[in-house]
This record gives sequence, structure tokens and C-alpha cells, in this order.
Amino acid sequence: MIKNQIEYYEEASRCFNPLKHFQMRTQEMENKSNYGVRTASKWNEIVGQYLKDEIYPVVHPIGQETFSLYAVFPTGIFEYALDIDGATALIKKEGINPTIFNPTQIIASVDEGNINKDLNNIKTNHKNPVMILQSQRLMGNMPHCINGNHRIFEAHRNNEKSIEVYHFKDLEFVPFFYDDLSKAMYYLEMDFNNVINDKRDFLKDPYGAFADAF
Repeated sequence: MIKNQIEYYEEASRCFNPLKHFQMRTQEMENKSNYGVRTASKWNEIVGQYLKDEIYPVVHPIGQETFSLYAVFPTGIFEYALDIDGATALIKKEGINPTIFNPTQIIASVDEGNINKDLNNIKTNHKNPVMILQSQRLMGNMPHCINGNHRIFEAHRNNEKSIEVYHFKDLEFVPFFYDDLSKAMYYLEMDFNNVINDKRDFLKDPYGAFADAF
């Protein structure tokens, strides 16, 4: 299971400067190629028009279930805010079907810091289904449970043969981002990777960028 570093990430993420991160990334893209110059220009425009006054870290609303996913960058640790209630609503609206996993296949996605092993103090809350994210740009493509850690843990501990999981990859979970800054950061990192490695992952247009989708 994932080593518990939640408290460290929470504290360190508060010191993250999103505007400094965007500036560093766009400068690196500009120095890489003509494609990088065009992509960086789009992001500089987005920052100036939409992101410069965004509040960070985001304020999680009372009464709404959200989840914080932390990413480590050279500029520090950033908190991606995910809307769990919104993800559940989208699952129902789109009629998305779960995947059946053997718990042993996905136990590595469970964050040990989110597990309460005292059975007497566990508060059952199954209003939202088990959800796992997996992305090339986050967590090194390692699956990460954003809801249902206890259910996966218990299924694994009890040697159950299967569990229903909603498994989302790469661009599939973009609608789950609670705030514009989280979405922008994710798209920025997709563009940054494509520029630095001269790739066009998940893009059909060789001159396009995820900045266009923001």
C-alpha cells in the first residue's frame, strides 16, 4: 500500500505557488521548440485572463465530499481537488459501468493513511462508489483510490474474490476536478510533457494543445 505521507503533503502543499509553477513550465516550453513557444503563449494568456486571481489552496465546501490528490513537482507539492459527489453524479448520468477486480489487483491503490483499522470506530459511508484514478501524469501511472479505501482494504483482508470499481484513466476523470486551477494544472502538465518529449499524447492535432480545451 501507499506509504502514509498525507500530513506532510497537506502542510507542504499550502506553500505551493501556482503562478510560479506556471511561469517555470512555460519558460521551459518556450526554450524547447516552436511548438513549445505556441503552447506556452496559450498558457500565459490563460493565466492572465482566468487564473491569476484563483484562490489556492481551494476551499473545500462543507457538506460535499471531495478528495485531495497531491502531486510532487520541482516547484513543490500541489493539491488537486476532486469532487467525489460530482463524480458519482456523472457516473449515474452517463450510465458508466464498473469494472470487476480481484482485490489483490488493486490493493496497491489504497492509501494506508486513509485506513482506520479500528473496526469499532469505522463510520460506514457508501453513498459514493469505489473509484480509482490512473494517469500517466499523476502518481507515475500508479492507480490511486479516491473513494472506497476501506472497502478495498476489507475485501482484500477478507480474501473476497471480486469488488466493483469505477476505474478512470487519464482524460476520463478531468470532469472530477473541483476547481479551475486543478483542471488547468492537469492540462498544463499534459502539454508540458508533450513539448519536452516532443510527443502529442492524447492529441489528434499535431499543432494542438490541451490549453485549447481549457
